[in-house]
Amino acid sequence: MKTILVVTDQPFWRRQNGAQQRTWSLLQSLRKNGFQLSIFYLVERTDLDLTLGHEAGLSFVDFSPCGTRLRDRMASIVSKRLGRNQNTDFKENDQVDSPLRTPVTLETYRWPHAPLQFKSLIKSLRPDFVLSVYVVWANLLDAFPIEKRGFRAIVDTHDLLHVRQQQFSDYEESHWIEISKEEEATALQRFDLILATQQDEAKTLRSMAPKSKVIVVGHQPELRVEQPGFVSGKDSNSETIRLGFIGSNNAANVDGLRWFLQHCWSRIHQMTGAELIVAGQVAQGLCQKTTWNVPRVQFLGQVPQIDDFYTKIDIAINPVRFGSGLKIKSIESMCFGKPLVAHPHNTRGLPAATVESMFVADQPDRFSDACIRLIRDGDLRRETALRVLQICENELSGDRVYAGFLEWLSKCESLGPPSLEA
Repeated sequence: MKTILVVTDQPFWRRQNGAQQRTWSLLQSLRKNGFQLSIFYLVERTDLDLTLGHEAGLSFVDFSPCGTRLRDRMASIVSKRLGRNQNTDFKENDQVDSPLRTPVTLETYRWPHAPLQFKSLIKSLRPDFVLSVYVVWANLLDAFPIEKRGFRAIVDTHDLLHVRQQQFSDYEESHWIEISKEEEATALQRFDLILATQQDEAKTLRSMAPKSKVIVVGHQPELRVEQPGFVSGKDSNSETIRLGFIGSNNAANVDGLRWFLQHCWSRIHQMTGAELIVAGQVAQGLCQKTTWNVPRVQFLGQVPQIDDFYTKIDIAINPVRFGSGLKIKSIESMCFGKPLVAHPHNTRGLPAATVESMFVADQPDRFSDACIRLIRDGDLRRETALRVLQICENELSGDRVYAGFLEWLSKCESLGPPSLEA
């Protein structure tokens, strides 16, 4: 009883953003614990996806709509609604929040023939568990009445979508999906187990789906360091300290970087001569409406591996001011031994000891002051780096992050498959 069918339209093997990184780490943990995974992927894979999937040893079952005309029509729907470009090998395939894209709804994910293929897969693969990445694929479970499933259904929420939508609305930003609390609750109630990313969201999820089990599963970065590495200052050949921010092209990341550049960076640079390194697709969103002419800012674009970014910086910043889910950028930066200056929003759901090791500020002057202090004090940078690495070891190890989930899976294994009613 060790088989899991993963249902997703997210190319998590690319590991280009926080959600993909988190899914990748979670599934790697399951594989290490003896689970056999099959990926029911509902978007056409690019040549690069085929290569990366093969290198990762992933087993795929691709969605195959019946008939070329239907396939072309569905590809067009996906491209228009989700902003995806199937002809670009490394385009970010994310639920991107952008005013240029039409928000989707749960009904958008009711694709013709998908439930039929899902039902056929269940009958042929006979998985013990089905894991849906995001709640949007809950409709596939309608192919099986709950008393006749023969498998246990799990959803990894990543976000409370209706809460995230409201937060984006409060900042007058477009959210990738329009969804009410009632709609999300109805979808969640189809699952036996709901994975929350933090305790606060778990409490809300339990109220929304009282008959489902809810477990908190955070994030353990696959890559981490044992000793801090410094790019600049007395521990290197460079005297210029480098701050860094990495993010995908969604509205929360763009807003946070814009806020930092408008209200903090000029003072920081003038007082310290520091440089800012920006990685990921966030720069693309930043420059959609405004041409930026800021001193000593280097835009790297998409980096092949996450460590290609962290090895270039001394201090990480996370100025994102809204959004739900786990603050993966905060966790990643600390596991790479980088002192972190963050907006209070990015402390939500993190252990108290982790938050205490961060420099937290919500006002431009205080945010700037924290950055300037770290830039000028090499001993403080090293002391903080050593402390955050120790916290990552104690608080964010795989044993702690995935323990509850693995325990639930083990318990299900001992109980055997769900009994089927006649």
